[in-house]
Amino acid sequence: MSDVAYAPLVLDEAELMAEARAATGLSDWGDDLSFREGLRVFVGALMDMPCSAQLRAGARDRILQILQMRLHLVDDARRHPEIEAQRIEQPLVVIGLPRTGTTIMYDLLTQDPASRAPREFEWYIPWPASEAATFATDPRIAVVTAMYDNYLKHAPELSDIQRLDCTQPGECNHGMTFHFAGSNFWAEYGVPKFMQWIIDEVPDGLYRTHKRLLQQFQWKGPKGRWVLKSPHHLFDLGGLLETYPDAGLVWTHRDPVSTFSSLSGFVAALQRATGGGGDLHAIGRSVFELWSAAMARATRLRRENPEVDARIIDIAHRDVVVDPVGSIRRVYARFDLPFTEALQARIASFLADNPSASRLGRHKHSPEQYGIDPDEVHAQLAEYYDRFGHLLAKV
Repeated sequence: MSDVAYAPLVLDEAELMAEARAATGLSDWGDDLSFREGLRVFVGALMDMPCSAQLRAGARDRILQILQMRLHLVDDARRHPEIEAQRIEQPLVVIGLPRTGTTIMYDLLTQDPASRAPREFEWYIPWPASEAATFATDPRIAVVTAMYDNYLKHAPELSDIQRLDCTQPGECNHGMTFHFAGSNFWAEYGVPKFMQWIIDEVPDGLYRTHKRLLQQFQWKGPKGRWVLKSPHHLFDLGGLLETYPDAGLVWTHRDPVSTFSSLSGFVAALQRATGGGGDLHAIGRSVFELWSAAMARATRLRRENPEVDARIIDIAHRDVVVDPVGSIRRVYARFDLPFTEALQARIASFLADNPSASRLGRHKHSPEQYGIDPDEVHAQLAEYYDRFGHLLAKV
């Protein structure tokens, strides 16, 4: 065995961008370079954080993949200007805190034959553009499935917590990584300094990138009114509605103490899969700090901006569980959408064979396990509890 001591992997923004250019043969990053702020913060956070070689190498590969995708997206738009001329109209966006029934709400809304939801494989690999004719057999499905299989190899408990099927509707926070923003990097890698940046800053250009990705999916892929989901939208509801002023926002509600505990379990498993994690109380603390900031910011904005408040319908988690069809009817009535017989039939079929039912009760967690203090949560989110406490009773 060699006695040579290998230096840890060093990440450098300029070198990563140069490597992406060399790998693609493309050099045009487009006119909007606002993504570089998040790239700079993410690279710096990775270098400042003690971590395993596996984690840093995996993050490096992820950065290169994102940069290469951005170059291809700019190239597509240059050669096909009709892409960016497309309109994104009247999307429905699920914005509740993680673990509040957002997935079942999302799944039910996407049963509408008139709807279109981005699939997880699209969010992870937005180029080449989706093709309607080959959507069900897209080769990107195998790539993302292999990534999920690798996650399960290192953290098999993920299957008890989260759906891992990249052919299903995916969350916008996956797409936010292409702006080097959103909560995915925190969830996967920890990166405390990046998490703090998320709390302190509203990244310029995030929703320009978000819209560009939807245009990419819509260009050649299946058509329909967009249905979207991400808890991370809570950080910038103003930016979301500035980009999509006719959007309807669906905020699902469940006691944050329970959701923080459940989310901590998911993050702990995900970080084990990427070569990090281990300190459960540190994970619980980061969950509390990040998502308390999101909830407080969104609650305050609703109070201060009636126009934002008017675009939101509030749905209790218990109502989604007890009366899923009635909950969807309420959403459709609120945003003046036709609730058709075809939609009702598809919801009934979905509920009869809901794959998430097999996971119910299998994810065990408690606030104490992750150092989450219910009194601190209530104090930090006093305004939220005052306004929405009536929606938080358990089923």
